[in-house]
Amino acid sequence: MGKLTAVMVKALRHDPAKGKRPVRFGDGDGLYLQIAPGTNGDTKSWLLRFTLHGKAREMGLGPVGELPAGIPLAEARKRAAAARAILAAGHDPIEERQPGAREQQAQRKAAAEAGARTFRIVAAACIKAEEPGWKNKRTALLWTSSLENHAYPTLGDWPVAEIDRAKVREAIDAVWTSAPSIGRKVLRRIATVLRYAAAHGWRANDNPADAKMLRYAGLPPLPGGRKQPSLPWARTPAFLTALDKLDGASALALRFLILTALRSGEVRQARWSWVSIDGTPTLTVPGEVMKGKKSGEVQPHRVPLPPAALEVLVHAYAFATAGKATAAELPRLAALRGDALIFPSAKRGVPLSDMALSAVLRRMNSDRPKGRPAPWRDADGRDAVPHGFRATFSTWVDDICPEEREAAERALAHEIGNRVSGAYRRSDLFDRRTPLMAAWAEHCTRKPTIAASSVRSRRSAKAAT
Repeated sequence: MGKLTAVMVKALRHDPAKGKRPVRFGDGDGLYLQIAPGTNGDTKSWLLRFTLHGKAREMGLGPVGELPAGIPLAEARKRAAAARAILAAGHDPIEERQPGAREQQAQRKAAAEAGARTFRIVAAACIKAEEPGWKNKRTALLWTSSLENHAYPTLGDWPVAEIDRAKVREAIDAVWTSAPSIGRKVLRRIATVLRYAAAHGWRANDNPADAKMLRYAGLPPLPGGRKQPSLPWARTPAFLTALDKLDGASALALRFLILTALRSGEVRQARWSWVSIDGTPTLTVPGEVMKGKKSGEVQPHRVPLPPAALEVLVHAYAFATAGKATAAELPRLAALRGDALIFPSAKRGVPLSDMALSAVLRRMNSDRPKGRPAPWRDADGRDAVPHGFRATFSTWVDDICPEEREAAERALAHEIGNRVSGAYRRSDLFDRRTPLMAAWAEHCTRKPTIAASSVRSRRSAKAAT
């Protein structure tokens, strides 16, 4: 049968052979004339069939007849076309004809999406998006662990769009006062996740994890942060003498860290290919290894190696290869070792863990008579830590040769505070740092301390040549 006509609509009747089951006559594009038997004659109505989300649906368009009580063929076709247009726009034409149906549908959709965008799910997406920019694979694990322990119990299943300051404070209240350093990290990470959600339009761009705003909302202030405990510089020679009694890559790495003022991660990841003995012996730390930086954001850090540091390299080679070496052989040996780690862990090809150097210090402090304080501690009585030796070096510079403060900042690989100034001041002051690090190494190894005037005279003599 082709398309219906007005005459056909009026003439068609129900087939008694069909019993009580309605019969349908198609007009095309899903529009049907439906005829059902009744006690007082046939009942005729219009029906639109369509598919939505893979499911067959049927929509009644009204009884057959003349307007306003009934609907003629032409009007049925208009209503079917309007319904198909709604369907093409991705909406349900059955729901659309209800008062406020579109608004209700939007609300239901938003609620469903909000349920799927809980803080836990958005945090996982945020970590995945940020991970390629993190130089250390452990960073993602640390983020996940801290959020699981301190954020997810309160925020994990909460829609990210509904998280407010009260909810954030509820999440961090306990850790904020019991472990302030962890509390700060957790709060910063929550803030990052919420910024990520706002950037994708999943919540308002009012970050309830803003620490200053939370302070105004009643979050208690934390006590001033204490610096990393550092050994007084006058005690460094005695410490290195005691350290000489310990064997292993960790003890050698700690000694090298002290003599070079490097960070623990830079020492643990150091490779023989970074060493150059031609001219001034140098260790060059690649930009991607520097603290918290991407390789494109920071220049490699050159570290002048005094004789005492070269001696550590000789011992490190002997430890790693079970062979013998001398300082004179280092250029050849460094080339032979290539990209191998200078201070390898027991697992081949794997750097020492971030706790390896700390374990050496704990071992040295634990070897004391019961009841006696730790021998290697800061002025407050706290046990010294590896990172604190950078402060030890910095304090030595302030006390012995304060005019080399700027060179010391470069030795510590600190950024210049003013970004505009830093963009133009690109010298790493390597020539000034070479005698400075030699003087520091001589102090640490109990050689006569070179006075500040001596450091200045070396620099002046080098400049004159």
